[in-house]
Amino acid sequence: MKCAVYYGPGDVRLEDRPVPEPGPGQLLVRVDYVGICGTDVHSYQRAGIIAPVRVFGHETVGTVARVGEGVAGFLPGEQILCGPPTHCRENCPSCRRGETNICLNGFPRTAGIGALDGGYAEYMLVHDVRHTMLVPVPAGVDAREAVLFDVVCVAFHAIRKSRFRLGDTAVVSGGGSIGLSAIALLKLAGASRIIALEVAEDKHAIMRAYGADQVINPAQVHDVGAAVRDAIGSGVGADVVFECVGRAESVETCVMHCVRPGGQVMLVGAGAEPLSLVTARFVPREIDLQCSFVYTEDEVRTYLALMAAGKVDFSALVTDVIRLEECVERGLERLSRPGNGQIKVLIAPSA
Repeated sequence: MKCAVYYGPGDVRLEDRPVPEPGPGQLLVRVDYVGICGTDVHSYQRAGIIAPVRVFGHETVGTVARVGEGVAGFLPGEQILCGPPTHCRENCPSCRRGETNICLNGFPRTAGIGALDGGYAEYMLVHDVRHTMLVPVPAGVDAREAVLFDVVCVAFHAIRKSRFRLGDTAVVSGGGSIGLSAIALLKLAGASRIIALEVAEDKHAIMRAYGADQVINPAQVHDVGAAVRDAIGSGVGADVVFECVGRAESVETCVMHCVRPGGQVMLVGAGAEPLSLVTARFVPREIDLQCSFVYTEDEVRTYLALMAAGKVDFSALVTDVIRLEECVERGLERLSRPGNGQIKVLIAPSA
């Protein structure tokens, strides 16, 4: 089988490897689609959380090819999604509290990120069915939309975890796939006004199409806070702010300038830059800073059910579908360039 192997920054190689044979408790999945995640791009650009030598890919939808001994509930030919939040189920305090998305033992088990190979391949071995998020794709749901579960459910989890209520005002910083998903879901949840922040002008139109009432380019205004307050119309900032970029400048803008006194900032994006936050400027305003990390299996099932019922449509997030052989030039390299015009690029390894 063909697979794309990460050897380090700027070094992803297409290789031929034997098709894995599933052992007890394992599944072999033929990969239909795998999303190129920002985590993949960042690791390709510079050393990141993904360690060499590894097959990239943790946003995968595929078809069960072979079932290992002792595996129940999955049949050859069934289409499933394979999610990155792996968990130990009951062996750590987080899992015992039902917070499987922050399992203390999950990261090393995560295909495409931790110690296991992922979905940039014609076939992927699910090493441990019991501890991997595997969800059947409902009939009638397009696999190209199902594979968007990762970005959509990151936004969904953040909104559920937030204090957002019907009629609240919201700011979303970032026009990538997670930010766009947050805008669409906030609109669906009844936000009275949504203001988006994005420096890339080519993303403004789709942000408005997904539900943003106004899009502000922070690089083009003298006072971002004043622009946000004027756009909301309250004069005091938004009820809830969703930071979906992870860069220090965006976090600082959201905390210091975009939220009302007593409001909440949801930190969804994760970056490596150190922050410079002056506590004297937000503690007296009782700003609630809340982190949100990935999602739960229940949230993925809800997303798939909404798609099956025709309640949501995120197909516009997919801006290109490429072959595995193109994953560097038309995938990682292109997405590394500013102003690339892409939102979500999918790889179809079996095409």
